[in-house]
Amino acid sequence: MDVKAHVTAIGPQALTDGDEMVILFNQTASEALREVAVIQKFVTPEDQAKITLAVNDHVTIDGHDYVISRVGKLVNDNLESIGHVTLVFGEAGPSGLQNALHFDNQGVKPAFKIGTEIIYHFAQAATKD
Repeated sequence: MDVKAHVTAIGPQALTDGDEMVILFNQTASEALREVAVIQKFVTPEDQAKITLAVNDHVTIDGHDYVISRVGKLVNDNLESIGHVTLVFGEAGPSGLQNALHFDNQGVKPAFKIGTEIIYHFAQAATKD
């Protein structure tokens, strides 16, 4: 299954050079969070509740595919409820982030801009309680 989102805002401190992490939230993020986050809006909000990401699923950002190497235990619940996930690019990245998707050894972090398309690709779960 694919769930699409688009970037609608980028906080002034969200994309720091040399930082391997990008913090995503949906449009319900507080003003303080908006300073350090990339805001995403899901194309079909009801599909947001179906996201169940796992290792080896993919996230495509503006046409570049990233394979998920690690999934924090809070990722799927946070994506469903507040559209939040931290994307970690680079060789190792910090371990133990419960709200993070890791993309180990897959090059540099993408250049996010207003309108960037994010597609979450995953096997559709039977049901989600």
